[in-house]
Amino acid sequence: MGGDYPIEGEIQSVYATGISGADIHENSKMHFGKLLPCQVNGRCSYMEQRDFDPDEYDVLIGHYLQAHNENYIEDRYVAYDEFPGDAYFFEPTHNEATRAITNYLQIDDDLPFENWKQLTRRRFKPEYQDAIDAWKDDMSSYAHRDTRRESQQSRGFHAHAPLLAHAGLEFELLDNEWEVAELDAGRVATKSPDDEWTVLIPPPLYAAESVVALDGTPTITKWRLILGGDWVYHEEVLESNQEKRTYLRDVLSLQIVQTNAGTKPYQSGAHVNHRSDGALLENIHEQEGQKPAVITSKQAKEQYVSFGVDKHIERAEHYGNLKGSNEFAETRLGAVIGSPHPPEDEAVERWGALNGDAVSRKEDSDGNVTKGNRLDFGPLGNALFADVVGKEVLQAVMRFGRTASGGEKGAIVYVHTSRLPRWINPHEEVTIKTWSKGMQEIVLTLRESDKWPDGEWTNKEIAEGVSIQPRQVGKLMQELEEEGYVTSRRGGRGNAYHWSNVQLEKFAEFGRME
Repeated sequence: MGGDYPIEGEIQSVYATGISGADIHENSKMHFGKLLPCQVNGRCSYMEQRDFDPDEYDVLIGHYLQAHNENYIEDRYVAYDEFPGDAYFFEPTHNEATRAITNYLQIDDDLPFENWKQLTRRRFKPEYQDAIDAWKDDMSSYAHRDTRRESQQSRGFHAHAPLLAHAGLEFELLDNEWEVAELDAGRVATKSPDDEWTVLIPPPLYAAESVVALDGTPTITKWRLILGGDWVYHEEVLESNQEKRTYLRDVLSLQIVQTNAGTKPYQSGAHVNHRSDGALLENIHEQEGQKPAVITSKQAKEQYVSFGVDKHIERAEHYGNLKGSNEFAETRLGAVIGSPHPPEDEAVERWGALNGDAVSRKEDSDGNVTKGNRLDFGPLGNALFADVVGKEVLQAVMRFGRTASGGEKGAIVYVHTSRLPRWINPHEEVTIKTWSKGMQEIVLTLRESDKWPDGEWTNKEIAEGVSIQPRQVGKLMQELEEEGYVTSRRGGRGNAYHWSNVQLEKFAEFGRME
């Protein structure tokens, strides 16, 4: 509605309590004492668009959340294109959840508690079990929303309060300090050690004729939770690792070049190595004769601009902005740099808790918490971690060259992280070596010298313009000679080295690839 309508803030507040958009429109006078601005000149276009008979259409296309509307899926074949992520999560703050529960308990007399604290402290006492069991029996499979008008007028109201109260009654403590509550109809609630709530509310897919989920790199545990049942049947189109490798090579025409990089967790930006990344991109630019497109983290993209790495990049995108994107579908040269590493509590521990498992980092034989390439969460945790790291790296690789154009298909993709799935055999492996700061100082000093480019320099002369000692200067100059950038002769006092330029103007700024 825009900023010209002061009522917008009130609408957002009511919507945040779990009351649907349709309910807000239909009962605007009850909620706000007046019609909504969109209703003043007739019926709202939003409500008009909702008013249709699904049976008149053979195919309905919508958002994941619209699967909650049973009228849209009843007796239909439902297809999911890619994993819904957190679309079915309800994530109230701890204060929002406990206020909603307290408000509900003060209005509803069926549970023998007056507030959240009483519920948590007395829920296991024998004298309350009959009342609790009776209340649970009255909760129908999908009646988890409080739609009573008197409730909606109460401070702290939330439509999901019955579901939150049910979770409060069922929470059990796991070994990693997470809590989990298994509810009915596939619903599950978790609470982190920091009291962060997540309630998974799958849609009523029992009404559908059948459900098909499409995912190139699925994690079955997550799909089973999202779809709300143990009845998921997993049919792999590519049944073996060899078939997967053949698909990448022959069908997608991808040539994967793996570097010697480590895991390179780039999510936070704290571990971005712009010199190593710059060396890779600079050498790709030089050897391939064109700049690559890059997929990396948002923080890495920003640092590339700060350190001048971006001059070797055609265009770049970050991991979080790839879903459904075809930006690189016709790009023939790409680089995937660094791996996503979202917060482990959200990506691994929470999903483990939703499955009823305590998942956390394991310790090695010396009692040290595992990390890097040896990071270990146990079987389920490793699968969950791979789902958001290794599989996301692979999905990024597969974004390149997927569409044929101009008689070309596929792409060459350099991967600068070790987080690719282990079954992948790269087309080529390369090593990235960065120049030391001393080396960069030497080259800059030579280029800015009065003798540049045709003069000669001794180690002593070079050392006067840099921060390192003559002995170290000599070692670095020998390295430059081995790389073909300079040549030397010996003579004069002490049979000193005299260095002269061969092709220092072509010196790669960040490092080399071999």
